[in-house]
Amino acid sequence: MEKEIPKVFFNRAQSLDIEVLSFSNISKKLNHLTDHNPFRPHKIEFYLILIVTQKSYSHVVDFKSYELTEGSAIFIAKNQVHNFTRQIQEAEGFCIIFSSLFMEKHYFSSDQLKLNRLFNYHIEKPTVHQAEMMQDNFIGVANQLHHEYTFPNDFAKSELLRTLLHLLLLKAERTKEIQTTNGAKIHWLEIFSSFKNLLEKEHVNTRNSRTYAANLFISYKLLNDVVKKLTGKTVKAFIDAFVTIEIKRYLASTSLSVKEISYKTGFEEPANMIKFFKKNTNTTPLKFRQQG
Repeated sequence: MEKEIPKVFFNRAQSLDIEVLSFSNISKKLNHLTDHNPFRPHKIEFYLILIVTQKSYSHVVDFKSYELTEGSAIFIAKNQVHNFTRQIQEAEGFCIIFSSLFMEKHYFSSDQLKLNRLFNYHIEKPTVHQAEMMQDNFIGVANQLHHEYTFPNDFAKSELLRTLLHLLLLKAERTKEIQTTNGAKIHWLEIFSSFKNLLEKEHVNTRNSRTYAANLFISYKLLNDVVKKLTGKTVKAFIDAFVTIEIKRYLASTSLSVKEISYKTGFEEPANMIKFFKKNTNTTPLKFRQQG
């Protein structure tokens, strides 16, 4: 029987789409949770930003640890697997949570400014550090967000929070755009986004690079050039890395057997999945699960 760590959903507070908590408050909440262990890998059904204002904090996203120092922020997207670390009790900062509905309404529709790099964890690292922002910073707007969230007067609170979050996201997207030295064109990002969306739906059915190019009605060379330019990987290597992460997520967040996971990730024989996983991680699925 599948025993999956409960997916954590956005808990709408005061009819708002956004929640802003200090590290001290989020730490207290984490220590009193009963439906899941926040210090173990779990999947979120919302968007999460952590901004460090003093000291340092390490956070784990998709099984990789990221070190955050003063002024650093980490952006975690819906459906990613992450976990907090006990270090949050020592650091100072803010945790900003907002619903997928908010993102879909304000950023993913065709008539709105799109976040082409932010939360696009397949081609960008999830962090932004103070040193990468030149004279800009997140701390001021993060303090404003928290002040507005806790402000006793609720008049226009939702609109003010959305405006401040919009400002923070634009600051982050601008930094990502400045960091991008590969001359990525919007057209390439659109092709990559279509490929990524198709891969998420079809990776169980095929890992064939040329099939994805054909389904996108573009040449294999163009798809390979775009993926390589944006990620540094060939299409095949990117698909393999994507499937490897999916296997890791099942291993970390469920009690499914290796055989069951192999079928869920598109392998006809468990032995083929084990061979694939070992080739891409230098460990076996069972050893990876035991290390989690």
